[in-house]
Amino acid sequence: MDLCRAYAAHGADEGLVVLADEQTAGRGRAGRAWYSPPGQSLYLSILLRPDLHPRQIGWLTMIGALAVCEIAEATASAQPADAHSRTSTLSAPLRPGWDALQFRLKWPNDVLLNGRKVAGVLVESSLIGDRLEYAVLGIGLNVNTLFDDAPEEVRQRATSLREALGYAVDRDVVLQRLLAAFGARYAMLPTSPLADYVRHLDTLGRRVRLQVGDEVVVGDAARVEDDGALVVMTDSGERIVTFGDLLGL
Repeated sequence: MDLCRAYAAHGADEGLVVLADEQTAGRGRAGRAWYSPPGQSLYLSILLRPDLHPRQIGWLTMIGALAVCEIAEATASAQPADAHSRTSTLSAPLRPGWDALQFRLKWPNDVLLNGRKVAGVLVESSLIGDRLEYAVLGIGLNVNTLFDDAPEEVRQRATSLREALGYAVDRDVVLQRLLAAFGARYAMLPTSPLADYVRHLDTLGRRVRLQVGDEVVVGDAARVEDDGALVVMTDSGERIVTFGDLLGL
């Protein structure tokens, strides 16, 4: 993302995509490291210059996560041969047993596969006054990563398409589909993606614990505001959380 931001600061056009074969300093929310061995998965940053109000930056996270969820589900539902085809429309017969794979979103920016993280989305932006100058959307998608050598903490919470499907997937095909899916959703802005995001969200209606700075907020996840903030009903009343990390109960 740093390289993409450098290009942005020097006036690069919207739509620039920076790809990495591995990450040596990958990061997620709160600066968390991303396990990213070389040659296995997708790590990309997209330069965007949307005509959005700064309060709508969260929409970019939403459409990024939705695009990942869409193409991951399509890849999982395809026959193995179609998962490697650059021309397949995924209209061929579905792979038996694919519907046992559940793709859901975890607030605010994770894609889960059967409850384990398969992808993450991160948006960093630059403002000039109250105007959004540019945003960089970073996506890390575990395509063929195997976690045998990963730290125990990572093995417990992460997975990949390959681990779930039992076979390797062509990363170039996944990238092509991901950029197309994201582009289609991006073209729909400034229509809010909130309704679609909420339909895919696995967080609402659950008892949650969130790390918000030095504070832990506990309550029931009630709804998501249009800007992406999570509304939590705590014992002391309604709490609107714009930035935080979900912890296990």
